[in-house]
Amino acid sequence: MSPRLLVAVVFLALVGLTVVRAPEAQLVGGLGPQALQARVEALRKSVPPEEPGSFPDEWIHGADCVGDPLIQVHEYSENVYILRQSKCETFEAPFMYMIFGDNAVLLFDTGANPNTPVQPIVQAVIENWLAARGQADINLIVAHTHGHFDHVQADAQFQNAPYVREVVGLSIPAVLNFWQMPNYPEDVTTVDLGGRKIDVLGTPGHYPGSISVYDRKTQILFTGDIVYPGHLFIFSPLEWPEFQASMQRLVTFAVENPVKWVVGCHIEMGDTPGSPYQYTTLVQPDEHTLEFEPSILVDILQAAQRQGATPACTIYDEFVIHPVYLCGIGWNG
Repeated sequence: MSPRLLVAVVFLALVGLTVVRAPEAQLVGGLGPQALQARVEALRKSVPPEEPGSFPDEWIHGADCVGDPLIQVHEYSENVYILRQSKCETFEAPFMYMIFGDNAVLLFDTGANPNTPVQPIVQAVIENWLAARGQADINLIVAHTHGHFDHVQADAQFQNAPYVREVVGLSIPAVLNFWQMPNYPEDVTTVDLGGRKIDVLGTPGHYPGSISVYDRKTQILFTGDIVYPGHLFIFSPLEWPEFQASMQRLVTFAVENPVKWVVGCHIEMGDTPGSPYQYTTLVQPDEHTLEFEPSILVDILQAAQRQGATPACTIYDEFVIHPVYLCGIGWNG
């Protein structure tokens, strides 16, 4: 059984979050795909991010298990770090994210291999960040985009570790309490990390209780496993309408808020359009970029709506709609 089919358990709660309620998202003004993409792109261009950043030319991708680090750490900007776990550690090679505010730093996800030293690497990033600012301390909150196996394996490393204020658990009731989302997935929660606000959206459809996160300063929308260049796994018929609704929610958000980049937690596409790597691939040369422009949200929503009430396993240029319950997790066209 794939690790993504395993449901993890346990959740804690966090206090002090400000909740802003939002109605169920609809396509704005009944606009079609082209008009929506035009609005998303116009907003992206008209409002530059307060904190711009950059991506590396290449991510570690399994080609050099001797020379590659266990985790590639990339400083996207002075307060946002992207970590990729090596494919030599796990074929999942998930991405993890750190977002720093003045008072707290959020780590989203802990990877797919419990033996990878995620906590010491995260601690080193924190200590370098503190030293650069002459700051003595900060509160680390370890949270998750969702609770699948490949995103939570190093959670135990953070129990009682330096700087840790909270390790968020994995049960659905607790995650909703943590983010104060009583009307999940319609709620939008705003979290102030100290001089830095992020918005948390409910985006089920891949895993119950999944969230996406928007960092206002970099204008990055972190989408977990619901949007990324690869296999967009839907595991049951009940999740398909949730997936469609979540994509509507994300598109509406991008129409109303400037999104510079959309980033998920995996890369499973090659840089040639319509060329996915099969799930479990260990070496992935010539990968698609991690980042998408926000127009990808409209592309995925349009594809999902055109499929109607029953999805079909379909390869698109930059993503795969992959209902596992219809074609199996190993399907690759």
